[in-house]
Amino acid sequence: MRLDSRLSSFARCFALACLLTQIVPLAYPQSSTGSVRGTVRDQSEAIVPNAVVTLTNSATNATSKSMTNESGSYVFPAVIPGDYSLRIESAGLQKYEAKLTVLVQQSATIDATLKVAAEAATVSVTDVTPVVVTDRPDLGHVLERQRIEQLPINGRSITNLL
Repeated sequence: MRLDSRLSSFARCFALACLLTQIVPLAYPQSSTGSVRGTVRDQSEAIVPNAVVTLTNSATNATSKSMTNESGSYVFPAVIPGDYSLRIESAGLQKYEAKLTVLVQQSATIDATLKVAAEAATVSVTDVTPVVVTDRPDLGHVLERQRIEQLPINGRSITNLL
């Protein structure tokens, strides 16, 4: 009987060990960070590679920078939970800015569409003759004598005037 009690005790310990091996992996600590990812495109839905992406923590002003890859994607892994501002910049395109809140174990996806930047055009005109003379108050125009004589006025026939 002693052998039976030892076997039953061993069986109980073995069953407990098997049960613990199933439960213990579930008890591993969970990650306490989140992540931010997304894709950057322009107005025509084309991908934007090599755009500079900046993620700034609103509470600490700590910044992380990344660049989009050839498929226009960016990733910030292991982001501490909190409020953030996201800024995306690329040459020839307007800046994209957004505010977001990252939660524990959240994978926030922020897909951005950048608009074409308006070009500032400066037109400078030099050496142009003014259309209106502003230094004299009179108006004048010269008519030649032949032209004046050909005008159908001043005592000439009414039929010529019509």
